[in-house]
Amino acid sequence: MAHSIATHAKHDHYTESGEHIVSRDVTVANIGTWLKKGWMDMAHAPMASLFYGSVMALSVLLVYAAFSNQPVVMFQIATFFVILSPFLAIGLYAISCQLSRGDSPDLFRSLFAWRRNPTDFALFALALGVIIAIWARIVPLIVSYVGSNGLLIVNPDEGVMSFIGSDLGMTFMGIFLASAAVVAAFVFAISVVTIPLLLRDNKAGLISSMVLSFQVVMENKLVMAVWALTIGALVTLGIVTFGLAMLVVMPLLGYASWHAFNDLIEVDDEIAKSKSGLQL
Repeated sequence: MAHSIATHAKHDHYTESGEHIVSRDVTVANIGTWLKKGWMDMAHAPMASLFYGSVMALSVLLVYAAFSNQPVVMFQIATFFVILSPFLAIGLYAISCQLSRGDSPDLFRSLFAWRRNPTDFALFALALGVIIAIWARIVPLIVSYVGSNGLLIVNPDEGVMSFIGSDLGMTFMGIFLASAAVVAAFVFAISVVTIPLLLRDNKAGLISSMVLSFQVVMENKLVMAVWALTIGALVTLGIVTFGLAMLVVMPLLGYASWHAFNDLIEVDDEIAKSKSGLQL
């Protein structure tokens, strides 16, 4: 577990292994800086950005095409993407890290950035899988509560809009979105620092990283709430445009999240590199 000792704008944290990690307080104004730096990273790594953005855009489009007449399933799968998004962004974090060191972006190397810390990444993926499994059980309960027999598309030709426009559909969406927001907030709190830290420091450990992530969110409640809402709004834009906006949203948020981590956590790259023979 990580223990913290607050010292004004900085906070000292100690992992189970005794490693000292410092977190910093940030302001809402930092969010604009993160997005600006993310945009600059996109400009410096256009091909890698297009690749990751296209993968997410295609995924959203395929889900919509496959489940347009099954809106409950479609919205459920959409939340799966949200829950997995921190893990899916590993490659983008790696690209941003390469650029911050003055290296040329290497798409191939970024695809295997997880090799820097395979055990902890696998365990974190497993943890997210457990959350997804629990959420997959919650959605049918919401359907049952609202009225499963009535949660049908009124006009198949109108697809999802027909579902959302119905009384039962709006009731379902209200409960669904409220529940999904709670799950997404929890995932955000335990992952905003975890994945980047595991990339930078393979000695931090998964549990300590998750605890540290939650502590950092609690230290910056307002800023992290606004940042989470910003992410949610942009991801929603990507989804409602049938994945088209994801071409920009996915890489932008991935890069910006890396810069957010660097403002929140102090990590010595030389020490981190010496602990692992792998490079991002």
